[in-house]
Amino acid sequence: MIENIKNWEGRTETGGDGGDLPPPAQAPLDAVWQPVASTRFRFYVYSAYVERRTLAAVRVIAATRTRGADSVICRMWLPDNRTLTLKARVKPIRENWNLKYSATYVLCLLRETGVKPQETVGASLSVLASTAQHRPPTNQLIVLDTNPRKGNEETLHVCVKPFHFSYARSDWLLEWFELNRLLGVSHFYMYNESLSAPVTCLIEHYRKQGLVTLLPWKLPIVSKVEIRTEGQFAAFNDCLYRSMSAAGWLLVIDVDEVVLPRRERTLSALLTALRAAYNPPSKAPSAFLFRNAFFYLGWEDDAEAPAPLLTSRKTRRWAAPHAVKNRSKYALRPRDAVELGNHFVWELAPGASSVGVPTDRALLHHYRMACEYGGQQCLTVPSTVDRTAHRWADDLLKRVNAEKDTYLKTCPT
Repeated sequence: MIENIKNWEGRTETGGDGGDLPPPAQAPLDAVWQPVASTRFRFYVYSAYVERRTLAAVRVIAATRTRGADSVICRMWLPDNRTLTLKARVKPIRENWNLKYSATYVLCLLRETGVKPQETVGASLSVLASTAQHRPPTNQLIVLDTNPRKGNEETLHVCVKPFHFSYARSDWLLEWFELNRLLGVSHFYMYNESLSAPVTCLIEHYRKQGLVTLLPWKLPIVSKVEIRTEGQFAAFNDCLYRSMSAAGWLLVIDVDEVVLPRRERTLSALLTALRAAYNPPSKAPSAFLFRNAFFYLGWEDDAEAPAPLLTSRKTRRWAAPHAVKNRSKYALRPRDAVELGNHFVWELAPGASSVGVPTDRALLHHYRMACEYGGQQCLTVPSTVDRTAHRWADDLLKRVNAEKDTYLKTCPT
């Protein structure tokens, strides 16, 4: 379903005072959960992005009540000193597991204001309760651009859900980073609810190289009780819009997952080859879904492992991978997507499509520590040995050892 909003009207005021509220004294923030005051239910906003595809708007990443959310308006101070008061639509993101709170879009609508989306880049924006729109704002966001930059069409970035429970697997995370870099990934977007000191230092090592964007993620809504795991669907969709100007491709995976191509050496080459199979090129899909296969860490090590790496040692997997959209993960053109889910894309821009990738072309290797439902029963499922990861073992071991020698000079073990 494509967003369809009609008959909204906004108001534009010229000058600094906006007629209702003075310009904000504080600088606008990005990537910080900020409250919307005077609402009946908790309401938080995180980031704001230009939307110019399905409608003319500013799209705010937010979290609030799934059903019966408070009505809000948007107040925006443009760089040219105009002030806009905009009607807004609160739209829960589809994947919310029917919990009380949900990741949400707030769509601040530019219809009939005479303001073009591009003019909002760099603006300061507040979301206000409709019942308290004349009170000083308790949140201030900077509007970020989403227009794709030229020359980035084939760049591959990765999006990861928020780290939590003081994530501490630094040795594995180093291997995961370096394998993804071998596969063509040039940047990672990550969200930090809580990390151990060694992992924090490792990620900082990569951040200093310009390889990681690490964003704070302190959402004051109870995870798994009131909202799905750390509000992860807000993170996925923030990552979508945050990457849109810089990434030609976005790969949405977790840190215990790796997508390995069966023929090509890199995912970039795989995606190029998959799209090239379509004629005319305009018919090529904008999203490719990779089927999941569990590689349980409880299974035995491979006696033929060519390197002391997890991906070399753990080669036994489910014999039959999951069906597409059941635990699958995906790579997509960010500019062609509107709303992301965990295992597939919920909404693409008009004319865009998604397809599953045959397992003889690529597979999602899911290196899972525990059985999905506890116990050890999962270790009895039909399985097979898959040594695809051995193709990268020699190069990967060299890279892991080189990076470890560098980062351990400054990081605790």
